[in-house]
Amino acid sequence: MTKVGLDSIETAKQNGMWSLLDDVEKLIIPEDLRLVLDNTESSMKFFQSQSKSIKKGMLYYVVSAKRIETRKKRTSEIAHLAAKGMRPKQFR
Repeated sequence: MTKVGLDSIETAKQNGMWSLLDDVEKLIIPEDLRLVLDNTESSMKFFQSQSKSIKKGMLYYVVSAKRIETRKKRTSEIAHLAAKGMRPKQFR
């Protein structure tokens, strides 16, 4: 690997991007999403009933948000629709 490639890896490790998807791959629900899903029993139940690939997609959707406001919007959207037995439109 070239020096530029090794530098990119080191930068990713320093800024957290290197391990960003570790929890997604392990299907670990971030605390902020867990809190909004737990507000309604049917929300968490619906989320947990989804396939691994759908759950990973939704978890990535949350953790990939760059701004706090975007992340809050995404967690709210997932929980609100899950309470109705629906997924966000990009996961249907």
